[in-house]
Amino acid sequence: MVATNTKGRPAQISKVEVIECALNLGLHNLSMHALAKQLGVTATALYRHVSSKEELIACCCDYVMKRVGIPAETDWQQYLYCFAKNFRSSLLAVPHSVQFIRHHQQFTPATSILVDDALGVLRNEHFDAEVGFMAFVSVYTKVMDIVQHQEQALANSTNEQELAVDAEVLPNLAWLLAQAKPVDYERYFEDSIKITLEGLKAVYR
Repeated sequence: MVATNTKGRPAQISKVEVIECALNLGLHNLSMHALAKQLGVTATALYRHVSSKEELIACCCDYVMKRVGIPAETDWQQYLYCFAKNFRSSLLAVPHSVQFIRHHQQFTPATSILVDDALGVLRNEHFDAEVGFMAFVSVYTKVMDIVQHQEQALANSTNEQELAVDAEVLPNLAWLLAQAKPVDYERYFEDSIKITLEGLKAVYR
């Protein structure tokens, strides 16, 4: 955290500090005023690094996507599976990042590098360009869905109330709830990505 300004001397903040603080605040709480207050600087200090809130959001997305490792695999299914694991790890390492990426809905420079590499693998596996892109986006979107679900479940866990069901009125729902267990998100991820890849294989190969 950057220290509050000393009198007569503006605090020095880096662009990375601005981005990391914005991500920590979360998209729904983000404003240039709130960010400046959190960093202990004036809004003018922020505008030395970004020209607008939308540019800041784009920078946040690029910051996250730069953390995603490019797979070394050449088989398209193995490649997309490895990408999914790397992408999930990067999103979980930066809480709230899915909110930013979904809001921005555009490729950043780092995202473009990932897409280009994936398309190269899919092209070598004789996918049509549009089909290859759709295959990548299917996995990309699925990973964000899983991570967002996991983060929401974590946020709700502290104030979650047990659902009361009258077994005589709703016997089947009561039966389900009696057997319900906390979601194993590792297994949920593995199963979801496997199903996604098998679906892509069945449709496009």
